[in-house]
Amino acid sequence: MHQPPSCRRGRSMNTSTAAELTELLEALCEDRMTAQQHARLEEAVVKDPQARRMYLDYIDLHGMLHWDAAANPDVMSAVAATASPSAALETAAVSRRSRLLWAGGGFAAAAVLVALFLLSRPTVGPDHAPQNSIITETEENGRPAGPESNAIHEPVVIGEVREPAPNGVPEEAIADIEPGGIRNDIAADSSASRLGIVAVIDEQIAASWEEAGIQPSETADDAEWIRRIYLDLAGHIPPPETVVAFLDDDEADKRQRLIDDLLSHADTSRHFATVWTNLLIGRRTSAEIDREGLHRFLERQFRVNDPWNETVAELVAAEGSSTENGAANFLLAHMNNQAVPATAVTARCFLGMQVQCTQCHKHPFYQEWGQEQFWEFNSFFQQTQVVRHTVEDPETGAQQFSHLELVSQDVGGPTWYETRAGEMKVAYPRFNGVDVDFEPETNRRRELAKLLASGDNPQLARAFVNRMWAHFFGYGFTNPVDDMGPHNEPSHPELLERLSDEFVKSGYDVKQLCRVICSSRPYQLSSRIAEENSVDNPSLGDPPYFSRMYVKPLTAEQVFDSLLVATQADRAERYFTGEADERRQAWLAQFFTAEQTEENCESSTFDGAVPQALTLMNGELVQQAVSGAPGTRLGEVLARPIDEKEKIRALSLAALSRYPTAGEMQAIRELLRRIVRSQTLAGNGVDSRTAVNDALRDVFWAYLNSSEFVVNH
Repeated sequence: MHQPPSCRRGRSMNTSTAAELTELLEALCEDRMTAQQHARLEEAVVKDPQARRMYLDYIDLHGMLHWDAAANPDVMSAVAATASPSAALETAAVSRRSRLLWAGGGFAAAAVLVALFLLSRPTVGPDHAPQNSIITETEENGRPAGPESNAIHEPVVIGEVREPAPNGVPEEAIADIEPGGIRNDIAADSSASRLGIVAVIDEQIAASWEEAGIQPSETADDAEWIRRIYLDLAGHIPPPETVVAFLDDDEADKRQRLIDDLLSHADTSRHFATVWTNLLIGRRTSAEIDREGLHRFLERQFRVNDPWNETVAELVAAEGSSTENGAANFLLAHMNNQAVPATAVTARCFLGMQVQCTQCHKHPFYQEWGQEQFWEFNSFFQQTQVVRHTVEDPETGAQQFSHLELVSQDVGGPTWYETRAGEMKVAYPRFNGVDVDFEPETNRRRELAKLLASGDNPQLARAFVNRMWAHFFGYGFTNPVDDMGPHNEPSHPELLERLSDEFVKSGYDVKQLCRVICSSRPYQLSSRIAEENSVDNPSLGDPPYFSRMYVKPLTAEQVFDSLLVATQADRAERYFTGEADERRQAWLAQFFTAEQTEENCESSTFDGAVPQALTLMNGELVQQAVSGAPGTRLGEVLARPIDEKEKIRALSLAALSRYPTAGEMQAIRELLRRIVRSQTLAGNGVDSRTAVNDALRDVFWAYLNSSEFVVNH
């Protein structure tokens, strides 16, 4: 269990006290606490460090068991409410579930003020905390003391990009490529053209609001927006000095400048490569698959902004060694079981279609896809063979694995499959109504790569636009995003078609698509819900109207990278050994397990349940972060010659990309005074400075373990 720094001294709690506290905590969580019990629990938590530790562990574990802040709007209503000691007794109308979620997974104010027992039970309604809202109180005047920086748009680079040259291409040629540069064969869209597409988004989304009688949420403030754009593009929260510079920038175009700068930054190509590597082969692949090689390939494609259809073509038609051609690892991971996984994953990831069930029977809703169509698509992969290379161990003489190779054989003819009735049938390579020559000299996968992007508005473009829209908003035009078809009508069909058309016309320009979406009015909106748009709740299965920003849970990679940005834990060399990327992969491995299914799926425990809660609370990374070691963010803040108020601001800015509200500041400072008074008067030989630093460690730990830290709003 986590032991906050200020609670690690002193004797252990006796049995009777522990039993009493257990009863009080159970009464709290089961909605049967009396006023007398409330007073007793508050007294114990404030005065006794051991009671405070027990309280922290109990509430955090109990709450994190139910954490689903990004999926359940009731959570966001509860956690964002202003906390006050009296509210816990005055308000009794909230469900037990909301209180549990608030207690353990609440936003920063709730997590920080645990020792004051600020467990309010708000009434959910239009006059109180709205669903999926984030309460932003008026900030105190002044800025937190912190490192001065004029570089508004200089994200930190997490890990070096290790990029080998493609076969036959010298390293010098790659070095000459400008990140985000315009491709020679595609003219740069004019600013007016981009604004025109943004206007189309704004007009069509606004039309759906009017039709539904919805008023959009207010525009997100700069602190909320910069955190959002960094997480969506760079994959981590912004450094605090960048936030300060952005908030101090009074230029009207600062958001557009930040979008452009992030789109050309290495962290964005790295983040998109991570997203697509996870989609294509998962996080826990066979040791024989060069996952890092695929990631390098994708990272380069996104960095130089290669057309998406060309990227897909290279993945589908890849040949060669897993170590020399990173793109080959996509199919190498899925060529088992008659290439059934390759067929299903290619359709799902690139076409947004779930066709795996048609391996045996007709699609229940999509009549154009049946068993015959599945095996016609599968036939494109039947020339492909995986060759496993070994080398002799010079010491033992035993054969050991070297690498895999993807090769195309000169074979032709049909693909045989069995119907559910036991009848054997044949299928020839055919896609989207186009037959492909099945003679041996035809490379079927190369032909498939051409067909995927053929037509005036190919499904390849629709699927990518839909997935990227979901990347930025949390919901696509269809739900799920990878099950498109006549059975699953999009929420905004005209807009999906228009964006897909423009994507094709731009030459499948990924950065241009991202720029347009991020510049739109819907992307500028706050996540706060209002009475006028309370019906916009896709988490209940309703179509999304995009009248606000939907709250998205961070991925495991985003949490890890954001922890490094917030805490600089990787700078504490005595605690953080090894390369950051290696530590990242080891940290991720504890949450994901590969499964032997037809699609080579994986299971995850990174879902707000006990393993995630315990890792965030007790994990080595968080413990290093709050150690105060030299080089860490906390260590730097504690060493600054500034008062406790400025230090609190600096910690809030580092973890949450915002300043603490006036209410938070008042409550936290009161907490600090109580803890310091308790420790210095306890006769443990603790001086006031040590007590303050211990309390600030608790504050930072609470910020990092709050639900506000692990969601993107």
